[in-house]
Amino acid sequence: MKLITITTLLTFFLFQSTKVQEYNPTYFQKAELLEDLSFVQEKVGNMHPLFLDEVFAEKWRVKYDLLDKQLLDSLSINQFYVQLSTLVGELEDTHTGVSFPYSERKKYMIGGGGVSMPFSITIKGHKLYVNEYFGEDRTLAIAGKQVLAINGISSEQIIVDIRSIAGVRERECSDQSVEKLFAMCFWALYGEVQNYQLQVSDVDSLVKIAAVNNATYFELKKKFASQQRPEFYQLDFSDNNKLAKLKIASFYGGEKYNAFLKGAFEEIKAKGSKQLIIDVRNNPGGRSRGVDSLLNYLTDKSYSQYKSIGVKVSEELKANYQQKRAESYALIANLPNDTLVYLNSETFIHEPTVKESAFTGDVFVVINERSNSAAATFAGVVKENQLGSIIGNKATGEHIRYYGDFLSYELPNTKLMIYVSPKEFIQFGGSNLDKGVEPDVLLKDFEFRGIL
Repeated sequence: MKLITITTLLTFFLFQSTKVQEYNPTYFQKAELLEDLSFVQEKVGNMHPLFLDEVFAEKWRVKYDLLDKQLLDSLSINQFYVQLSTLVGELEDTHTGVSFPYSERKKYMIGGGGVSMPFSITIKGHKLYVNEYFGEDRTLAIAGKQVLAINGISSEQIIVDIRSIAGVRERECSDQSVEKLFAMCFWALYGEVQNYQLQVSDVDSLVKIAAVNNATYFELKKKFASQQRPEFYQLDFSDNNKLAKLKIASFYGGEKYNAFLKGAFEEIKAKGSKQLIIDVRNNPGGRSRGVDSLLNYLTDKSYSQYKSIGVKVSEELKANYQQKRAESYALIANLPNDTLVYLNSETFIHEPTVKESAFTGDVFVVINERSNSAAATFAGVVKENQLGSIIGNKATGEHIRYYGDFLSYELPNTKLMIYVSPKEFIQFGGSNLDKGVEPDVLLKDFEFRGIL
């Protein structure tokens, strides 16, 4: 996923306090950038399954050659990050990308006296909205309003630009990453902004907002922004307890997740609920074992999460598997590189662990365009095995065919991190590989939509 553990990193550097000095961007010479660019070409080209498609490989080569020829004699790390991320974004893969240069943002905000926007953004239906405003001018009532432009740049262009480096260009599935990284990506793309001029709906004149420094940002955010943190897992019941609703915001699993599932299904059984809503809207995914942990409570029959799993053989993957996955290494050690090898489907059949509190009533899985990766896979398994009905207005953001199980690498000079998917997954839930899992019932027609 594009969103890769940014919360801890943000907390680390934004709360630090050091002596403020003038910010001097980190620059690299052309020779260094060309070496890093070549490194990316080698890793992505060798490892990603899409490069077995000659049409895509040629399209990529044209883009790569253009960037190679147009590199300036020197670039700041932000400039190179934007150009490199845009190139890698051609893959349209939620699990392959370039991590944001957090160390440079730390250098700017803390050591360089940088400033940031005292508001946050959300995206709905390919449009920008003010999520929260926590600036000093408390007369501004702009939360929830649509943003048409920022400093003369149209919201449409901003979405395209930021999705190109932090999300997926044509889809909404990674917009959570875009929202979380919005201020940093805006800075990387358009440079420092001391004053923001927002054109918003229902306001005749431009809304002017002064940027704030690091200390002021957190003072204002603590004072005026919502301090409520959304629950990853939540259980609710209708008034008569006949309907239960599980909110699953992540499939990363772990002890807390497993303990929640155990307690939740025991309570659902004790209260005699006959219908169960499982809400995976805005769930960015997680791990396959997290999906299995939930399915253990929904079926006692064997199933597979995927129709097929293909592995692109490369020297990079062999080296990784030899060091970390001996069993997987044995499968590919003697195979030729640059081939896509499909795993034996019997190896990813799952036999559920029978649970005493397993649910046997009607199941409804609620999805949206941000149900990504493992969340989309879960919906596909439910649909394929007729374990319940899929509810939503749009298909899942993740397509039936997607790529994952990424490996990470540090570039030799800029030290930017890239992550590359070597596997192709074909999940259940539809026959069109370039679309997501489609809903069976639209939200407006769902009989229990009131509890959502």
